[in-house]
Amino acid sequence: MHPNALFNGVARFGRPGYSILREVIVSKPRIAWGLCCLVVALVTFAAFPAQRDITFEELQRDGFRDIEVQTPLARILLSEQGGVMKSVFLSFAPYGSTVAELVPGTTTNVKTFDREYVAGAVFPFAVSVNGESEGLYRLAEVGVDDATGIFRAVFRGTVAGLSVEKRYTIAPDAVYTIDFEIAVSNTAAAAAQVQMTVGSYLAKKEGVLDVTFLLNGEPRTELLASESIRSFGGVGLMGKQTVFFVAPKGGAAVTPTFETATSGAKRFGLTLTAAAGAQTTAKTTLYAGRHRYLPMEAAGIEALDKHGFGSTVMIWVIRFIDLLFRATGNYGWAIILFTILTRLILWPLMSRQMHSMARMQRLQPKMKRIQERFKDDKQLLQQRMMELYKKEGVNPMSGCLPLIIQLPIIYLIWRAILYASESIHLSPGFLWMPDLSLPDPYFILVIVTTLIMLWQQWKLTPQMGTEGGPGTKLFGYIFPVLMAILLWQFPAGLWLYYLLTTAAQAGQQAIVNRQLARADKLAAAAAGTDIEIEPNDEDGRGAQGS
Repeated sequence: MHPNALFNGVARFGRPGYSILREVIVSKPRIAWGLCCLVVALVTFAAFPAQRDITFEELQRDGFRDIEVQTPLARILLSEQGGVMKSVFLSFAPYGSTVAELVPGTTTNVKTFDREYVAGAVFPFAVSVNGESEGLYRLAEVGVDDATGIFRAVFRGTVAGLSVEKRYTIAPDAVYTIDFEIAVSNTAAAAAQVQMTVGSYLAKKEGVLDVTFLLNGEPRTELLASESIRSFGGVGLMGKQTVFFVAPKGGAAVTPTFETATSGAKRFGLTLTAAAGAQTTAKTTLYAGRHRYLPMEAAGIEALDKHGFGSTVMIWVIRFIDLLFRATGNYGWAIILFTILTRLILWPLMSRQMHSMARMQRLQPKMKRIQERFKDDKQLLQQRMMELYKKEGVNPMSGCLPLIIQLPIIYLIWRAILYASESIHLSPGFLWMPDLSLPDPYFILVIVTTLIMLWQQWKLTPQMGTEGGPGTKLFGYIFPVLMAILLWQFPAGLWLYYLLTTAAQAGQQAIVNRQLARADKLAAAAAGTDIEIEPNDEDGRGAQGS
């Protein structure tokens, strides 16, 4: 494309926007000043800091030390008794989900966070060597790095004569991932088989997920023979809502293990070979969180998630919003920019819909007369109506098509913001809202959006004659209030998007109404007749052709 052609295209697209902006500034100085003040306030208002701090607390239980780690998304319990992980409790529950304990054999009280354990449960990262169970561990290192905010805990112990070191690392910006590293020092003359548990549970227990292996790039519920495994991507539990999965990330090679005890308990995990006279280190990543494609992709286990076309489109919407977030540093601004872009794309469709609704409103008297005259002849009634549409240049379906097109867009955005709740939760707050993934603490967005919808219904929406009855007009006022009552607990990010969309629609409706009012005046002047203008002609509802 030639540069001049591109410039001319941009200029043609920008002329209507420039004319509207100039008209607002000249004819509505108060509105212009109000918008300028609003922009300045949005730019200068300090945002809340990001929700990324990791804290921990040391607890004494039965002669052992437990480490209670709290991240923005979960509460994790590490224990000196075996150097194991006894609990991963998802304390952050986005809209439509609930808190959940992910470690098999552990039950967590949602109010007090007290834990109860099944008798004989074997917890994640428990180690046995050549069939010999755990030895004694001690907490060698624990703390949060002041510069990076990374949490690190190290347990050292001895099992069957081997020295074992377990290292847990949690990054502040990690979404549901915990890095685990095990180093085994073998001073013996022979290699040793080290088995590390990922989980142990009773398969007959209701609600417990089945084991999933990632073998040869595909998720499987049955373990293949070793000679059939070309690549091993991890093992764990996966369901529709949550995932608890350990994937190898380097170091010594590990292989999957799966066994069923006589009691019916299933135990699954990893096996590594500790070389004789050397230290063997294996690195893994535990994903313990919601079933979300993008966080799972970051953990390298996206092959576990099989989604359809709709989810694929939603994922690309999330990626685009995340791109805007990285450019602006705040999801509030990302949602604002995304809304502006979508409204620009939908502007021609919405304008066509609003013009069509206005023309249909003006045809209501003629349509009613035809319906009364040919009420006994349905075929002739349909014919006369089609003739009227053709004569007036109106397509009754043109007002519905834009609405049909934008509905899936609105649904995708709604799902995308809900699906990205964890990333939004970890990002800085916006204006008075510390967390856009949670409801507006003061419900300001809900109230303002509802007021705009009521004002739009009162001042801007074309009245469709008397055919709908008084109940039609009344419903237009009840619906915004009803929606606010039902959806007031929606995340603030969704209400921010809906507020901007509602304001944009109201502004576009006002512009369309003014255009129609001016067209009526010009038509009346060209015909040499007078036109009656109601006092509220400014919004276009009072314009009536003679």
